[in-house]
Amino acid sequence: MGCQNLSGQAAPVQTDSAVALCCDAKYFPFALFMIRQIAFHNPQRSFDFVIATADPLELPGWANDLGIRLHHPEGVSAVGNINRFGGTLIPLFRLFLARSLGHIYRRILYLDCDMFVEGGDIDRLLSVDIGQHPFAAVRDYQQLISQGTHSREFAAAGLAQVPYFNSGLLLIDTAAFEKQEVRQRSLATAETYPQAMVFADQSLLNLALHGGFAELSPAWNWQWNFDFPLVPLRYPVFIRHFIGPKKPFRESRGGLDVRFSQSYAAFFRQYFPERLAELAPACDPAPMTFGQVARIAYRHMQSRGIIADWLQWFPDPYVAHF
Repeated sequence: MGCQNLSGQAAPVQTDSAVALCCDAKYFPFALFMIRQIAFHNPQRSFDFVIATADPLELPGWANDLGIRLHHPEGVSAVGNINRFGGTLIPLFRLFLARSLGHIYRRILYLDCDMFVEGGDIDRLLSVDIGQHPFAAVRDYQQLISQGTHSREFAAAGLAQVPYFNSGLLLIDTAAFEKQEVRQRSLATAETYPQAMVFADQSLLNLALHGGFAELSPAWNWQWNFDFPLVPLRYPVFIRHFIGPKKPFRESRGGLDVRFSQSYAAFFRQYFPERLAELAPACDPAPMTFGQVARIAYRHMQSRGIIADWLQWFPDPYVAHF
C-alpha cells in the first residue's frame, strides 16, 4: 500500500521532497503537533508531509490542508525478532522510506516525534549538499560534549571510534540511500553485531555506515535542553530533540522551559481533548533554587570550550560537513 490521502485516493505528486515522521496511534498527535509547527514556520513550503504508520490512522479535518500523506511501508514486518527492537518495529520504518518513496521524492527529511520545531528554512535544508553520502545527520549528545567518547556500539563491535550520529533527524538522499543499500546493510548488523544493539535503528545505522555520513549543525537536532539551556541564547536552535525519558509531555519536575509543556497542553486541549489527561501536569512555578542555577552555570562553563568549538564549525547551519 502506498501513499494515500484521507479519502483513500492516491495523493497528487507536486514536489520532489518531503518531511517524514513515523508513528503509531499513540504518537500520532505528537506527529501532527510537529507538522503544524513546521507548517507555521514554513508558510511558503514546497515539500510534502508524510506520516508512515502501520495503524489505521485518519487525519482530523483541520489537518486536511497541510498536504499530509498517510503511508504504510511494506516489508517492515519481515524483519523479525521484534523483541530486540523494544517490541515495536516503528523505529525501523525510517529505513524503508527511501525504498518505498524514492520514486516520488529525491530528498526526505526524517524526524522523530519527540521534537519541538522553533524555526529554520526546511526547503533550504532539503537542498543542502551532502556529497555522495546517503544522508546527513547531527552528532549524538555524548560526542558533542566529550570528543573522545567511544560509542557503546562501536566499542561492543570492536570497531574504531569515528563520528557517531543521533538518528532522530536524517536528511536522506533517497537515490544514494538505495544505491548504497543502507537498509540492507543496517539490518544485517543486527546479526553481525548482536551484542551492539543499544538504540535499535540508531545502532543499526551507525554500525552500517561507521562514520560515513554528512554532518549537520546541532541547530537541527538540539539534544542539550536540560544541561545547556543557556547556549540557545547565543546560537540559533531550529529543532529541539527531547532525547531520553525526560520529555516535556512527561516531565513535571521542571528543568525545561514551561513553554514546551504549555504548547503541548494547548494543542491537545484544542485538537485531542480526550487525551489531554495523558500529559504531565504543569511543573511547580516557584523560581529555581540557587543550587539548580549553580548546576546550570557549572555545566555551562565546564563544557563551554568544547561546545564553542563545535558551534564555530557550523557558522552557517545550511552547510554540511563531509
